[in-house]
Amino acid sequence: MQPLSIYYPHLFLFVYSLKQIQDDIKPTSQQQSWETLRYRLNLDQELDYDPERNYPFTVEDLEGVTGFYRRYTLGDTDSLLVCCATKDKENPQNYDYFYEFQKKLEAKGTIGKTWLILGYLNSATDLDKEKAAKQAYQSFRKNTSEPQLRPGNHFLGSTVFEVWESPENWTNTPEHENVLICICPHKKIVERIETFQYELMLLFYYRHKIYWNYRSSINIKKMLIQEGIFPTINQIDEVIVDLPEISSIEQKLDYFNHELCTNLRILAQYTKALESLKVQLQNLRQNLQNYQNHLAVIKDKATEESGLTKLKFLEEFGEFTAADYLWQMEQDYRILVPHLQIREKYINSIRTFVDLFKAEQDRQIEIQNTKFQDTVIFIGTSIGTSTFIAAASAPFIIKEITTSNLNQVPNLPPANNTCFTNIGFLILLYLAIGLISGYLVYKCWRFYRRSGGAGEQKGQGHKGTTL
Repeated sequence: MQPLSIYYPHLFLFVYSLKQIQDDIKPTSQQQSWETLRYRLNLDQELDYDPERNYPFTVEDLEGVTGFYRRYTLGDTDSLLVCCATKDKENPQNYDYFYEFQKKLEAKGTIGKTWLILGYLNSATDLDKEKAAKQAYQSFRKNTSEPQLRPGNHFLGSTVFEVWESPENWTNTPEHENVLICICPHKKIVERIETFQYELMLLFYYRHKIYWNYRSSINIKKMLIQEGIFPTINQIDEVIVDLPEISSIEQKLDYFNHELCTNLRILAQYTKALESLKVQLQNLRQNLQNYQNHLAVIKDKATEESGLTKLKFLEEFGEFTAADYLWQMEQDYRILVPHLQIREKYINSIRTFVDLFKAEQDRQIEIQNTKFQDTVIFIGTSIGTSTFIAAASAPFIIKEITTSNLNQVPNLPPANNTCFTNIGFLILLYLAIGLISGYLVYKCWRFYRRSGGAGEQKGQGHKGTTL
């Protein structure tokens, strides 16, 4: 293809990146690329850039090339607009300028970027303009393959082509890139389009934010699916099947407490992700509305100028592409919300098991405590009664032993063991009385405990009825 002469070539780069936390110690790759760009353009590295003005520069290794640098803050986004152009406006220029400009202006953006290739042809037909656009793009990319252009778009009498470049797996790519080519009929139109730079900056900003919202929603959904955040249908059944293998109440309680903690953590992650998806959905709605409003402003302003303005590809993006993104995100949100409810019901089921086993554990502990209390009462009463009776009868026993010793004839063995027999009998009697007393007190305590508890429950029931 015989190259056509291009006049007054320009290359604009619109870059958008999320604001970085100022306290970050290590700069991101995007921040480094912007600083490197300033160094390549010989701009003051310490200069505090005013968003209300352009900062001009001269490309020293490209003769007759100038440009400007400008930064904006748009909401939560740092935006950069940088441009290169030849000083010569009248003579034909080499298409290789577009590649040289691209090397000078290259910068990263976490949200996305748009390249605008601009120049004019003298007395060119529609076919010539399309050939020039393809030649400009091939030189811009240093690629001989012919690009697929979307024709039928006009701005201030210029012919606009779009080359939409999307990576094969662009949902995992940190930035999205668009390339536009504008072939003007003469120099004045090029200069007039330059005055729309701020309006184009805003329009492309909303467009890339829509891409970014949709890309973020896809990543959120993928994360939820890959990490298995929501429970499968058989999870509860599997837990129930596993229960017979757990023998003691303590083991069952430990198992379900662990399950409960794990699922509460997962629920927190899922809720956070779902809220993030909801935020992206709301932001996409707002960005789409802003995009359509700002596109209308540009078209209204352009109609005041001479020349045809028909931005079909930008209108279709708002009416079809972005609207389709919105519909898909709404469907994803509707589908994922029930999974949150499933997780909550699953957790409630686990809580039910935990409450049941906790109640059973408490009941067993209460039974053990009751048995221990009964044993203490029985043994304590028996020993206390026996000790009390023994202490009360001790003087009489001592007197009996003393009397027996005084009546005994010296140096002769005792005639009988009646005294000691009586003492042994008394000890057995004391023990028997203690055991009987302990048993009676034990039975009375159990009767009192049961009747007292029943009376308390009856009183509570009567009180509740009265209220």
